Amino acid sequence: MTDGLRVRPGQVRLLGAVELAGPGGPVPLATGARRLLAVLGLRGGEIVGWAQLSAAGIDPVALDRDSAALAGGLARGGLRGALQTRAAGMRLAGRYVDVLRYHDELRRARSRRTAGDLPGAVTLYDRALARWRSDTPLDGIALTGWAAAEAKRLRESRTRAREERWDCVLRTAAAAVRASGAPVADRAAVRAGIDATKAAEVAASELEAGVVRHPLRERRWELLLTATLLSRGRAAARSVYERALQTFADQLGVEPGERLRALAAAAERGDIAELPAPARPQPRMPRRVAAPPVPLTSLLGRDALLDDIDVRLAGHRLVTLVGPGGAGKTRLAIAAAGRPWASASVAAATDEAGALLGEQASAGGPVAWFVDLTVVDRPGKVPAAVAETLGLRQDPGLDPVDAIAEEIGAHEVLLVLDNCEHLVAGCGELARQLLARCPGLRILATSRAPLRADDEAIVPVPPLPLPTAVAGHTLADLATHAATRLFLERAQARGRPVPEGSADAVAQLCVELDGLPLAIELAAARTPLLSVPEIVARIRTDQRLLHSPDPTTPPRHRTVAAAVESSLEQLPPDVQVFFDRLAVFAGGFDTGAADAMRAGASSDPTALDQLVNASLVEENAGRYRLLMPIRRHALARLHADAPAARTAHAAHYLRVAEAADTDLRGHAQEVGLARLRADAANLRAAMSWLAEARPSAVPYGDLRLATALAMFCRVEGHYQEARAWLAAALARHPRAPVLLRGAAAADAAMLAMLLCDYSAAAEYASTARAAYRAIGDRRAEARVEMILGAVARERAQYEASAAHLDKAAGIYVECGDELGEARAVQLRGFTAWLAGDFDRAELRLRACRRWFERLGDAEAAASALMNLGAVALYRGDTDRATSLLDAALERYAALGFPEGVGWAHNLRGLVELRTGRADRAEEHLALSLATHRKVGDRWRTASVLEALAEVHRRDDPTRAAQLLADAGRIRDEIGAPIPACERPDTEATAAALRAALGDGTPLPARALIPPV
Repeated sequence: MTDGLRVRPGQVRLLGAVELAGPGGPVPLATGARRLLAVLGLRGGEIVGWAQLSAAGIDPVALDRDSAALAGGLARGGLRGALQTRAAGMRLAGRYVDVLRYHDELRRARSRRTAGDLPGAVTLYDRALARWRSDTPLDGIALTGWAAAEAKRLRESRTRAREERWDCVLRTAAAAVRASGAPVADRAAVRAGIDATKAAEVAASELEAGVVRHPLRERRWELLLTATLLSRGRAAARSVYERALQTFADQLGVEPGERLRALAAAAERGDIAELPAPARPQPRMPRRVAAPPVPLTSLLGRDALLDDIDVRLAGHRLVTLVGPGGAGKTRLAIAAAGRPWASASVAAATDEAGALLGEQASAGGPVAWFVDLTVVDRPGKVPAAVAETLGLRQDPGLDPVDAIAEEIGAHEVLLVLDNCEHLVAGCGELARQLLARCPGLRILATSRAPLRADDEAIVPVPPLPLPTAVAGHTLADLATHAATRLFLERAQARGRPVPEGSADAVAQLCVELDGLPLAIELAAARTPLLSVPEIVARIRTDQRLLHSPDPTTPPRHRTVAAAVESSLEQLPPDVQVFFDRLAVFAGGFDTGAADAMRAGASSDPTALDQLVNASLVEENAGRYRLLMPIRRHALARLHADAPAARTAHAAHYLRVAEAADTDLRGHAQEVGLARLRADAANLRAAMSWLAEARPSAVPYGDLRLATALAMFCRVEGHYQEARAWLAAALARHPRAPVLLRGAAAADAAMLAMLLCDYSAAAEYASTARAAYRAIGDRRAEARVEMILGAVARERAQYEASAAHLDKAAGIYVECGDELGEARAVQLRGFTAWLAGDFDRAELRLRACRRWFERLGDAEAAASALMNLGAVALYRGDTDRATSLLDAALERYAALGFPEGVGWAHNLRGLVELRTGRADRAEEHLALSLATHRKVGDRWRTASVLEALAEVHRRDDPTRAAQLLADAGRIRDEIGAPIPACERPDTEATAAALRAALGDGTPLPARALIPPV
């Protein structure tokens, strides 16, 4: 039974002399290539690590030469592509290796034997043993370490398989002999008994040779005694037992075991019925093949995610890790497979499968298998690919799902299916079938899209956590954040540690890469040649930089572009075009914005969902975004469609801004603010495009958008940016419609006033007023009057300010605009308290506060509280002032209105000064100063500096004098004197400083104090 199989083309034969069989016969191989073939064949279908190859006797120096020779031989043998080189080692496809086919057939034979199908088992044993071409596996190949041990186990496996086959034959024969001797045996039974005797005689002849080769294997003597009894009778059986006694006595000095003695006694009585049953086989663990690769690097920032996976595996039998390409799903799955994922107690199972699980757990614990599906090109090939990786037989007509299910049985197995995104249907179907048939199976899949299978638990795999800021870091700080630590460790491994001075650049780089692990590792690979700041500068314009220099890296991990393209290949062409157009979004976007972009690409309403399911677009609470590395690749794909996409993007956000602007000027202010804040980056991108594009793209688009965003920028404190947009757009469109130019000029006047450029503000306001008068827009004219009133107020021209504001209020009354009237009245009260007319101010401010609360204008209501607090302050009622100003500060903070926050802190600091708490006053005033400087309000900056001079008057008069001098210089530059209500306090500070510094103080310090 050594050579009964026909040589099939394309086989790796290890059960005998190592041989590569091709279509025309054996393919000659050099010694090194044959040794490599033997080692890889022993673990066919698995990745054999570089260290394992060396331990098995493979010469690392000659490995490249031997692997090239082996690949060439495999190609000549019709097995092109069977040898694969991976980052972790090398792999030989298992389906071509006779050892794996032998093991598969042997397992099936034992399964039949256990089930009682002895004839079927014999057929399978014969088939398995026929694969052996000699008694010595891997004959002629010198192996070491684990490979030598594996060869030894193969020889032992063949010996045991022969014994199991003989056992099946003799049990069948014994049953037939017993049946033929029954009192009512028919002719067929008698004939079967005769045939059984002949079969036993053949077995006895073979077993005689077997005990010669293995004289101390007691099981062979048992089988020989049984065969002899069945074929030659009791006397011959007694002779066999006597020979066994002599052999054990001579070679070991002991008697045979109890089992052989009991069998001899039964044979002496001629009692075939008492033949002992073979020992129950120990529960067989599934083969420990296809083990997850051993990671070469540490896993960073995923502890919480691993805990979540543990919980999901405990409660679900199918868990899918879903995330974009390069997020680290494979690495995470490998780490999860190495943790104690199996159920804590399998003994609780009450059925037969549960009992087997309990035995299995005690026999060696659960098994994890890892199957990489990257190279599988069709969903229907998934079962065959899994079976091949596991080294299972794949004969024609045999369903590979059956082979996989039979291999798993009821054992505890974790099957890791890696890279399922292009095979979602096939992986989902395989999971469904295997989970239904294998009670101890759990599946952990990695995919860019869910498998959409029943009871699937999805674990999103996000990018790594990033630092909250991109400046002010040290390397020690960066080591506490997973994304930056990953870069630092990979750069260190490349031999170029990051210098301390590049810490901020590392943080900026990781933010640019959105924490995507693949992108970070690819960037770190460039550190031997480029500094971190150079990498940051180049990735913004050249995506080719993110390319792995390692040729062994899997293609999907060599570039971010390759990872994205492998996902896009699974989507329809129109959805791919839609994906490209999404690249024009700066930051996040909502479904309305996505629909505006889809209108020029796809009619499929599910296009966005498809991109989300493919992990190309990230969704969070109704907002969507592309990770920065993915967006950059989409931009590179956009090509000629970029102008049309950018124009559609800008047109959409122009509509958004114009609709929100209406909300900002009414009771729905908070809704409008929230919408515009969410899309601030997109609005800036739209503004940039409309300013650069041809005027025909969106007629007057830049002027319309700048006008629509002016109030938003005023609330947000972006005075300079918004004014620059308006000034440039007005210059580009001198012939724009009168109404549009008037609105733009009015907004430019407002912003110029807030920036303390009063001359420009007055000029813009005059232009706007003339435009509104020309078209008869009285309500708009009233708004211009309020701006002019504000300009006069800050210049301390209080009567002129009151005149403008009273005129505005009258126009609003004429137009029936209650909200406009209320705002004009409030500004009139503001002017009154700055002028020192606190009674008039309070009367007006109390009235408009009730007005605003009723009309639902949150910002104006907060301003009324702040102005009333100022009145209370200057009247000396510090308790009431504190209460009102704290309420105003809370409302301003909730709105995110920096101008109001700065004002409230300013006045709270003055309250603390009045009550003698200079330290608290300084805290409030410092916050106010920072806010006003940030938004560019120099009028308020000067007042805060004057208040801070009073804070430091006693402890540091020289610094106080400098603060007064700085305030005076600002007032001279902007042409705004000290407000009337503040003048007494500032004069008192200046006088006290002159007295404190005295004549003995050097002249420069005293000269700092400006005349008030």
